[in-house]
Amino acid sequence: MIRIESITIEEFRGVRKLTLEFKGKNFSICGPNGTGKSGVVDALEFVLTGNISRLSGEGRGEISLRQHAPHVDKRNDPAKARVIVTVTIPHLKKTVTIERDAKNPAFFKISPNTPEILEVVRQVAAHPEIMLSRRELIRYVLATPGKRNEEVQALLHLDRIEEVRANLLKISNRLKRLLAPLESAVKSAVDGLNRALVIDQMNKENILTAVNAKRAILHLPDIGDLTPTTSLKDGMASPGPAKPQAVPKKQAIADIGAARETLQELGGEEMKKVASSVLVELKALAGDPLAASGVSLENFYKIGIALVNEESCPFCETEWDMETLRTKVQAKLDRLKELSRKRKEVEKKIQTLTAVLRKTQGILNPLLQHASVAKPAIEMEAVEEFVSTCRSSGQTLANLHSLADAIVVMEDFAALPKKVTDEIGKLEEHVAAIPDATKQDAAREFLTIAQERLDVWREARRKEHAARTKATQAKFLSDTYAKVSDELLAGLYAEVEKDFSHLYSVINRNDEKTFSANLIPSMGKLGFNVDFYGRGFFPPGAYHSEGHQDGMGLCLYLALMRHLQKDGFTFAVLDDVLMSVDTGHRREVCALLKKEFPNTQFILTTHDPIWLRHMKSEGLIAGRGAVQFRAWNVDFGPTQWDDRDVWAEIEDYLNKNDVRSAAALLRHYLEYTSSELCHRLRAPVEFRADAQFQLGELLPAAVGRLKKMFARAKDAAQSWGYKEIVAAIGVREAAFVEAATASNVEQWQVNVAVHYNVWDNLTKEDFAPVVKAFRNLVESFNCADCGEILRVSPDRETPDSVRCDCGKINLNLRQKKA
Repeated sequence: MIRIESITIEEFRGVRKLTLEFKGKNFSICGPNGTGKSGVVDALEFVLTGNISRLSGEGRGEISLRQHAPHVDKRNDPAKARVIVTVTIPHLKKTVTIERDAKNPAFFKISPNTPEILEVVRQVAAHPEIMLSRRELIRYVLATPGKRNEEVQALLHLDRIEEVRANLLKISNRLKRLLAPLESAVKSAVDGLNRALVIDQMNKENILTAVNAKRAILHLPDIGDLTPTTSLKDGMASPGPAKPQAVPKKQAIADIGAARETLQELGGEEMKKVASSVLVELKALAGDPLAASGVSLENFYKIGIALVNEESCPFCETEWDMETLRTKVQAKLDRLKELSRKRKEVEKKIQTLTAVLRKTQGILNPLLQHASVAKPAIEMEAVEEFVSTCRSSGQTLANLHSLADAIVVMEDFAALPKKVTDEIGKLEEHVAAIPDATKQDAAREFLTIAQERLDVWREARRKEHAARTKATQAKFLSDTYAKVSDELLAGLYAEVEKDFSHLYSVINRNDEKTFSANLIPSMGKLGFNVDFYGRGFFPPGAYHSEGHQDGMGLCLYLALMRHLQKDGFTFAVLDDVLMSVDTGHRREVCALLKKEFPNTQFILTTHDPIWLRHMKSEGLIAGRGAVQFRAWNVDFGPTQWDDRDVWAEIEDYLNKNDVRSAAALLRHYLEYTSSELCHRLRAPVEFRADAQFQLGELLPAAVGRLKKMFARAKDAAQSWGYKEIVAAIGVREAAFVEAATASNVEQWQVNVAVHYNVWDNLTKEDFAPVVKAFRNLVESFNCADCGEILRVSPDRETPDSVRCDCGKINLNLRQKKA
């Protein structure tokens, strides 16, 4: 999408004012911890996305971008904290300037401002994954399958897939749960209709036989077919003056009998046994403090165990032995899984109880209707209240949101108030006293009640059918979406898996060139197992070292990004992501980035100068493609090891007559640059395991090495008969020897000043010639045109040339064969 040409940072984070020239190429920022590297990374992320990951997200408390992105001295003036980048957009062949400030981070200034440029900038802002830190990197490797799935899908911008899948499954399960009470209502309606028709089994033939028998008594024609609109009372005239009793005696007796049977079932030994078992299990669950928090606590621990990769708890930052902490958290997760299993067993038993409660509701409602039409009406408040209790108890048990409420329900389950049986008894007495109806009146009552209950069944069946259709459709949609998305993700992950295995085998070709890996997607999870030297596939953290895990994380990230952005993967920031890659694979990692991603601009930060040298020696970055921070302070921000800055700073010290500070800085700079000189010239230095070399060991080695290279170059030119080249090398050699000699004469004064022996006896006039002599010496190692240090090529095996980066200086070391 883009390449960064330059960045200017002002009053932002720990930076006061800093400009870096990336020139659209790979660039490295090197320096000890605390020198400002992350400030540059934050600035890049901020100007491109309007956000800073370090200042947002969970666990940040009161930290905010607006308040804490500005330099501490500008915290009350966030508009002064601004970042400006110049970027190129390769496919548009445009150069664009983007600017943001911390006062209005969501807004940016852009020039030129065209729709196609704005679209590219918006795409970049939508891909914060171009900024990768080691903490984010290792999450892809060591995360749990569910968490890894979230991380990888978020990286691939597929997180909506899992969100949609979860929502569809949730809808399907909810609709399925809604079916249970509707099915009970249908069954209750069937039972009521069977009682009204005095049949054992509800079917068309039985219904028509029972109905036509009563219609014959009323001299009404038979009903030939039972359709959804058929009326059982069709043709039946309104009754005359001799009205039947308000309560249909025969039907009421049947309903009362059915109610007594259901209440007996509710309070029977079988239900009591189930209820007792459920109560014990509910109390056991409620007695475990983990059960109260349920799923939310399980998710909390799952997230936590995925974040345990430092030396302290990711939540409270208390220091822990990590293995002990993981064991404790995993134990809690195991307990939660066991609690979940027990909860499901209880829920299964509860279904029996909720079914009988719904049945009780359905069987008592007709009694309430009979009581309401009785003359005079019969009060059945206790029955009505009991019906309401059955309804609320059933809902409490079915949802099981609160264990405490469910326990209260179970403690009184099947407790039938005496008033309920008393009121049913009063209704029964009233019904028994009703005179028997005539044959014709009884037929009319039969058809009327049958029609009413047929209508109830039709409506219950209609609702149940509609709900079942929705549930079936929702399940089909959920299953189909899961199947299709799994197939697509499996194909996607297969491509990523192949590319990941290839990339990792490249950087480990010496010992794992046949390496392979398995990315295994399944229902919201992404398993990740890797080959361990042909012994089988295991999670990356099982046997591979931390360095190998970091390498895997990088390779997985690169494979994912290549798949996600394809040709648009033109820019990425790798913030200290290679810190634990072992030394044996540094060169391979640099070569991998250069060879496999030639069109991607990498901005890399590292606190290890050895990494920087590998980047340079492998050609991942050019000689000027790096900056080294040497220090940071709150007043000035990061300070670079830059020739212009260093010599100017030394001069400032001398102008203040602060020879001590000038000498200390000079010595430190010479140690830094002498190390680079020895590296570039392949100068032999006595080995030290701690790599703590002193100036007296490095600078003389670099001087001696270049003198030797000049001598070899003259010999080579002489062998080829190039007298003019011999003369030119001699001129350059003479200038170099003169500079080396001048610096050698004054070198003792530097040591005096640095070691504080008699530093106060030196004045500006004493020390200024020392500075000049060493500046001339350092510059004599460089090309006057490109400013780069001369280097021996190749960087291993027999040297064949000494050259600069621009190629103007190219001294041949190979002599003509005799």
